[in-house]
Amino acid sequence: MKLSAKIISAALALCVSTAVLASNPEIVAAVTSDQPGAADSPITGRYKGAALILQTHKAFDELTLPSGPEIGQDYDSKRHFSKTVTAQGEVTRSIYVSPTGRSVLEVVKNYRDALAAAGFTPVYECAGAACGPAFRKVKYSWDDKATHVEGLNLKPPRRALVEAVFDGAKDVRYSLMRKGGAYVAVFGALNSGGGFGDASEALSDRVSVLVESVIPKEMDQNITVVDSSAIGRALATDGQIALYGLYFDTDKAILQASSTPQLQQMGAYLKANPSVQVYVVGHTDNQGALDHNMTLSDARAKTVATALTSSYGIAATRLTARGVGPLAPVASNKTDAGRAKNRRVVLVLR
Repeated sequence: MKLSAKIISAALALCVSTAVLASNPEIVAAVTSDQPGAADSPITGRYKGAALILQTHKAFDELTLPSGPEIGQDYDSKRHFSKTVTAQGEVTRSIYVSPTGRSVLEVVKNYRDALAAAGFTPVYECAGAACGPAFRKVKYSWDDKATHVEGLNLKPPRRALVEAVFDGAKDVRYSLMRKGGAYVAVFGALNSGGGFGDASEALSDRVSVLVESVIPKEMDQNITVVDSSAIGRALATDGQIALYGLYFDTDKAILQASSTPQLQQMGAYLKANPSVQVYVVGHTDNQGALDHNMTLSDARAKTVATALTSSYGIAATRLTARGVGPLAPVASNKTDAGRAKNRRVVLVLR
């Protein structure tokens, strides 16, 4: 009895699939399931059927992204990207793995088109040789931990993918997109071969995509008391510094005793720099009437200036106190955390 070509093909595909599953079902499961705790970016989403296998997220960090072709061969120790951009903010690096049978062009283009629809415009894009001979190795390499995407407490099957995910990859494509101060980079390649055994086998014929995003945001000010030297550095560099270690009674301009450590550091800086003159600027959140918040912030700023004069001997002529209420927020007033950031006193160089 003769078997049709279609039946033979289906049988061979089943054998290959069974062989892959039999090789290491735990690694195959890791390739086809999300890393626990990982989540899609609302900006990019994910390609249909892909698994989010690895992700790192930092509330505030710095990320350098290629914005030009790579220069140098694989064996060149000085290989590098010809141009880069560096941005600070909320950083997320995610690696997705597509189902088998998809092309790099299709997968990367889906991400790129989604970004374009969201208002992002290209900064730099390349494919294949145009990216540079060692683009893949400089961008993500098994022997360069600085390029890796790693989550916390990864189990061994998923950890095996950290180094294997782009090893032996081909058909490299890259797109760097920008919208205002936000950057999103999409780097994709087809897994073919590789030297990591079961992990490389499980990744075979799947497109890996590294999606990196930097969304501008203010760094959380978790050091409540800013010492005098840090005040000086910030004023010299930025011309201003926000202080969150000054505490007032609710809806009043009365300084609490817990404000003393911060007042001492402010006084120490101003005494050590007698030629410096500053504005003391009070800020509130947007809760309550505008006129009330303007008056409250002004009164609080004047209370701080008075404390510096009366308790630390700073000449009143060096201090100009004003309040701007909710008019200069640094975060959204829609959340408790955002409102807390907006309630502050700022020293500004005059």
